[in-house]
Amino acid sequence: MNVHYRQGEKDDSNRIAELDYIASGGAMEYLFHDLVPNMSATQILSNGLEQDVYPHTFRSCIVAEFDQKIIGMALSYPAHFHCITEELVNFLPPDRLERFREFYSSRVEGSYFLDAMAVDEKCRGKGIGKSLLEYTKVKARNESYTELSLIVFADNVRAIRFYEQHGFKGIKNIQLERHRLIPHEGGCTLMKCAL
Repeated sequence: MNVHYRQGEKDDSNRIAELDYIASGGAMEYLFHDLVPNMSATQILSNGLEQDVYPHTFRSCIVAEFDQKIIGMALSYPAHFHCITEELVNFLPPDRLERFREFYSSRVEGSYFLDAMAVDEKCRGKGIGKSLLEYTKVKARNESYTELSLIVFADNVRAIRFYEQHGFKGIKNIQLERHRLIPHEGGCTLMKCAL
């Protein structure tokens, strides 16, 4: 499989949003559902990426492309941007934001943050996730970071195993109350690895 890896472009925004939505495990649906009339959570995400406002921009993504289709993506940026911003406060209903307060308050200071990574279901098991992670590590090193961090659902055993195989260690449990749109148990795990 001849996969090409490159920085995201504006025209990729919709596909990046679709993969980000999958990676979020229900979180994006919970946060964004019914916020904008006639717009799905994926459309809201896509519009946000297209606005090209750092860090949540298509430019912060590495995409995996095969046969002119995007089959994977990794969205990353410095960890200090992983927080509750004024924009989030102004956009999200207070009860939704409150559920995610600990999530958005948990970070490894001074690290680079892998916000989301996903590979199309039909293309998994071919080393694409491993390559996306390696490219993200290179990106972080090139920006002079010495650690990469991420947050994963605590019940996503497969993902946790994958990250552990690539040098990550769990360092904190994050409480995230279950909701019908977020069908996960045990909250999340903050993980980090040295670069």
